[in-house]
Amino acid sequence: MKYVTNIEDKEADLDPRSLRARVLNRDKPVLRDTYFLVDFEKGGPSKGLKMGYTIIYATGTTTGHVHDDMEEVYFVISGEGTMVVGDEEFDIKPGDGLYVPPGLFHTTKQKGNQPLQVLWVTGKIPMKE
Repeated sequence: MKYVTNIEDKEADLDPRSLRARVLNRDKPVLRDTYFLVDFEKGGPSKGLKMGYTIIYATGTTTGHVHDDMEEVYFVISGEGTMVVGDEEFDIKPGDGLYVPPGLFHTTKQKGNQPLQVLWVTGKIPMKE
C-alpha cells in the first residue's frame, strides 16, 4: 500500500497556541525576520552590496519598500509566495531567481503552510555626476 500526502494540501492547525491563531487578527500583515549577512553600511567589506536572509512566516509579508539607488536580486530557498514588483504580481517558489530594478516598489507575501525563505542581494548604483 502506498500513502503519499503533502503539507501544502493540509489545513493548518488553528489551536490557540499556534502561530497562525496568534497572528490571525493582527493590525499589520508584516510577519518576518531578516538577517543582514553582508552590509556595506555597517562596516562590511563590500563597497556597495548588502546580502540578507529573510524568513516570512505563515500569512505574513515583508515591509514593502523602494530602493531608488539600488537594484536587488532574490533567490527563493523554500516555501511559496507571491512577489509584487511595481504593478506586477506573480507566484514564486523554491529555485526561482528574480530581479527588482531600482525605483520600483516591491514586497513579498508568504502563502501555503511553510515559511517562505529568501536570500537577497542589493547593489548600490553609482550616482552619475
